[in-house]
Amino acid sequence: MARSRELGIGNGKSAGSTRASRAMDTLLAEIRACQICAAHLPLGPRPVLQASATARLLIVSQAPGRKVHMSGVPFDDVSGARLRAWLQIARDPYYDARRVALVPLGFCFPGRAPG
Repeated sequence: MARSRELGIGNGKSAGSTRASRAMDTLLAEIRACQICAAHLPLGPRPVLQASATARLLIVSQAPGRKVHMSGVPFDDVSGARLRAWLQIARDPYYDARRVALVPLGFCFPGRAPG
């Protein structure tokens, strides 16, 4: 029984899930503090994403647009409203990082291509 408690069996938490949650928190903090591309970003770095170790749905996208960069909220634009409608997910659960992870391939707004 003591071994079961140590492993987290029966209480909904395991040692592994606690470690995964801490690792995710560390990773998100590192991403949000990133300055690697600062010299190349017209509006400066502002990584925009949401995630947690408990999210059951992961949505991967392209880099955020200008509006999302300004608000700091993933998919906070027309494309986000359209995606939520397609998925039939209300705004509150969609923006609950414990349930839905929203991660772009490029964390920051890269600016517009010439032309």
